[in-house]
Amino acid sequence: MRQKAILAGLCVSLFGLAVSDYLGYRELKKAHARLNALSDELHQTGELARREADAAMLAGQRADDAARQAEVAATGRQHAESLKSQSEIVRDQALNMAQRATEQTKQAQNELVQMRQEREKELDNMQQALSKVVETRRTATGMVMILPEATFRFGFDDAQLTPKNREVLSRIAGILLASKGYGLAVYGYTDDVGSAEYNQQLSERRAKAVEEYLAQAGVDAGTIGVKGFGKTNPIAKGTSQEARAKNRRVEIALTDSEIKYQGEAAQ
Repeated sequence: MRQKAILAGLCVSLFGLAVSDYLGYRELKKAHARLNALSDELHQTGELARREADAAMLAGQRADDAARQAEVAATGRQHAESLKSQSEIVRDQALNMAQRATEQTKQAQNELVQMRQEREKELDNMQQALSKVVETRRTATGMVMILPEATFRFGFDDAQLTPKNREVLSRIAGILLASKGYGLAVYGYTDDVGSAEYNQQLSERRAKAVEEYLAQAGVDAGTIGVKGFGKTNPIAKGTSQEARAKNRRVEIALTDSEIKYQGEAAQ
C-alpha cells in the first residue's frame, strides 16, 4: 500500500514536471518568436535607415551639383558682363577714332583746297609773266609753254641754240626759279618733211638742247624730263609752209608736283 502511494506521488511529480516543461517550452517558443519579430523589425529599420542615408547622400550630391552649376553660371555671367564692358569700351574707342579720322580728313581736304587755291594763284601769276615771253596754255596739272619756230628757230638739221633762243630760255628760267614744286618736261616736234626716224632723232636732240640750257641757268635738272615726238602730234594740219612752221616747235610742260590732280598731263 505504501509503495502504491509512493508510486502515485512519483507519477504526480513527473506529471507536474512534464506540465512545467511544456509550459516552459511554450514560453521559450513565444520568446523566440518575439526575438525573430524584433530581428525582422530591426532589419527593416536598418534597411529604411540605409535607404534614407542613400537618399540623403543623393540629395547632397544634387545639392553639390546645383552649387557647382550656380557657380559656373555666376562665373559665366561675370565673364559675359566683362565682355560686354570691353565691347562697349572698344565701340567707344572706334567711334572716337572714326570721329577723329573724319575731322582729320575734313581738315586735310580744307588744307588741300587752300593749297590748290594758293597754287592756282601762283600759276596765274607765273602764266601772266611767261605769256610775255612765249605762248602759254593752262592744263589740268599746270601749263604748257609753246616755243614755235617764229620765235624759237633752229638751223636746218641742227640742234644748236641761237643767241635769240638762249635769251628766250633765260627769261623762262628766271621766272621758273622764282617758284618751287614744279616739274618740267621738254617736248620736241618737227614738220612732216623727211623720214620718221630722221625727225624723231632731230626732235630729241632739240629737246635735249633746251633741257641742258635750262639746267645751266639754274633749274634743277632732276625736275626736267625730255622726250621727242618727231613729226607726230602736229598742231596745224596740211603741208603749207605756215602749217609746217607751226609744227616745228618745242614745248615745255610745267606740272605741279606738290598737288596730285586727276586726269592725264597734257603733252
